[in-house]
Amino acid sequence: MSHGVENKERGYLVIPVRNEEESIGKVIQDILDLCIFQRKEIIVVDNGSTDKSAAIVSNFGVNVLFQPKLGYGNACLAAIAWMKNLELKPAWILICDGDGSDDPADIQKLIDCFYKESADIVIGSRTTGVVEPGSLGFAQRFGNSLTCVLLKLFYGKQFSDLGPLRIIRYAKLISLGLKDPTWGWNIEMHIKALQQKLKIIEIPVNYRKRRFGVSKISGNIVMVIRVGTKILFTFFYLTLFSSSKKIR
Repeated sequence: MSHGVENKERGYLVIPVRNEEESIGKVIQDILDLCIFQRKEIIVVDNGSTDKSAAIVSNFGVNVLFQPKLGYGNACLAAIAWMKNLELKPAWILICDGDGSDDPADIQKLIDCFYKESADIVIGSRTTGVVEPGSLGFAQRFGNSLTCVLLKLFYGKQFSDLGPLRIIRYAKLISLGLKDPTWGWNIEMHIKALQQKLKIIEIPVNYRKRRFGVSKISGNIVMVIRVGTKILFTFFYLTLFSSSKKIR
């Protein structure tokens, strides 16, 4: 790992996956080819897949967890619970998607920024990076823009995206006490991090159109509405009824 990182400073990669048998193998191989993570430092959380995703991942010798309760947050929480149970205390965890839309090369950029800036959280911004046509739909762009405007109005911090590719200091992640089981996970992280005055940095990342399958969210207008509603509900609930003192 770069920066001469000692073993005690190493981190873990968490990849939530649900029905990505066509893409997850390439995603894992591309990440391994970067030589950043050891296989034991990669955690793939199978979130109720009905295809061969878990079997494909198992062939790579990485950690495979099973979380049958659907939801992005549930998958991430399962990885955290696993690390707690093993009494692991990594320096950080990095989260990325398993559909191949994130550019693996950006993983090193996030890690480098994390150390260089002594950040608590580094978020990959898709909207300020190179976006492949068709990778971000109108609903995603609009929802991101609206939420970022709200963050600016209520917290005075400018963001450009709520991208899934992000790295967070493990100790700070635990202190946030994230609970959202589904699509409010990222916005909950944003708000609680702002309330605790953590150092958050955005950097541009590339975003690609998924090569296989259809997005669970952008490919379904009903899901777009459900996700958007959940994000807004989470934002206003945490903003109006929570504070840094309450969530410590």
